[in-house]
Parts: sequence; structure tokens; C-alpha cells
Amino acid sequence: MAGTGNTRDGQVPKYFYATGGWGRETVIYAYTEEEWGLGGHSARESGNTANSLIGQSVVAIIMTIPAIVAPLSMLVGIYATISSFPDLGEVGMGLIWFVGSIVCTLLFTGGWLVSVNAIRSELRARRIRKPKGLPTPLYAVTDDQARRWFEEHPGTLEISRENFPLSTRPFPDEPEYLPSQEKRA
Repeated sequence: MAGTGNTRDGQVPKYFYATGGWGRETVIYAYTEEEWGLGGHSARESGNTANSLIGQSVVAIIMTIPAIVAPLSMLVGIYATISSFPDLGEVGMGLIWFVGSIVCTLLFTGGWLVSVNAIRSELRARRIRKPKGLPTPLYAVTDDQARRWFEEHPGTLEISRENFPLSTRPFPDEPEYLPSQEKRA
């Protein structure tokens, strides 16, 4: 799942939050799940260069050849097993080749399919973001960071548990809320 994760009750959050654009001022945007696409880098994933459309496209191109060759190597494994049947040593080698090619087929073909799905998801998200004027999410932020930004810029998003389900600070309508907490935050 993209974004900030699941809520406390296991449901997907209404919004994911990230900084966007290349301006000098930090602006936090709220994205729906459909608008998120590949999403922004989180603090844990900041070195993940495949988390962009270009990076994911390069991964898909690189994975194409192994994704095609791996299933064909299963045929070689089957042929090697059948053709060396009387000699048990060679049969074992054919079986090792066959099992190895199954593993490679699952890894390479599965990786290629995941990569292509991620590219399609990002292209779909770009089509949704463009008319709304939303930039590509660059860096994911937590619900607390987003809540603080939206509290400093009122009128852009309602401050509620529904919009910030993973916020650790209580909201005014919750029993743990103390008015003095807003001044410290």
C-alpha cells in the first residue's frame, strides 16, 4: 500500500500527504489513493531511485529479457531431465536446472509484472493529478507533519481524525484533548 499506511482500525486512509513541486517554500499536498501513483519517497526509502517513472521504466526494460528467457529455460530443464534419464546423476542435474528455472521465472516474470503495474498506476495517477494542478508527490510526510502544516494554513483541509487518522495528537472532539496541547505542538 502506498502512502502513510493503514489506519488504527485497518482501513485505508482517506488521504496520503507529501511535499510536491520544486519551489523554495515547503507545501504539503493531500492526495487520494488514486492520485498517489508511485508516491513520494519516505524517510526510509529516500535512496530508492526506482520510485520514479523513469527509474521504474528502466527496471521494467532490464527485467524484460530475463522475464522472457527464464520460462524458456524451463524447457531446457525438462529436456535435460528426459534426455539423461538412465543416468541418475544427470537426471539430478536436469531437475536442479528445472527447479532453478522455475524460481527464476517466478522472480523475473513477477518482478516485471509488478514493475509494469507500477508504471501503469503512475500514468493513471498523472492523468488524475494534472487537471487538479497537483504536483508529483516528492517526499511523503507523516500525518502529524501534514496536520501541523494544514493547521498553519487553515481553510485548505478540515482538521479531523478522518483526514489525519494516524496523527498521534488528540483532536478537539476527543476526550484526551487538552487546549494547552495546541500551544506546545
